[in-house]
Amino acid sequence: MKKISFALLAIGFAFTACEKEAAPDTQRPVITVTSPAADHVDKAPGEMLNLAALLTDDTDLLNAKIDIHKAGDHSHRISGEGWEWAKVYTISGKEYSLAENVQIPADADTGEYHITFEGTDKAGNTATAVVVELHID
Repeated sequence: MKKISFALLAIGFAFTACEKEAAPDTQRPVITVTSPAADHVDKAPGEMLNLAALLTDDTDLLNAKIDIHKAGDHSHRISGEGWEWAKVYTISGKEYSLAENVQIPADADTGEYHITFEGTDKAGNTATAVVVELHID
């Protein structure tokens, strides 16, 4: 009886030792901007700005963000200048479509702006941000 118990214990240990831990998720989400279709868009104050993007990930998405701000130095923030708009989305799944129609204020400062699309998955991997140039004139 001891031999059978020992044999079963050894077999159980062998199967347990062979189980692999799941590999950590190190793959970044991917952002594909579908609107605007180009890397530069021209608009006038008061016009509608159509924004759309598809986020994909190999495991599970966590959040996304669209941010519009006045272009300046590479800090991407100029306090008190220009018009700004941002929205953060809590998302999940392997694929998510973002779509927003943003009204540019009639009194928005003219000039160069950045539209930035960002995303993160549940493992904390961040997508390479996609920046579209916006010229308001």
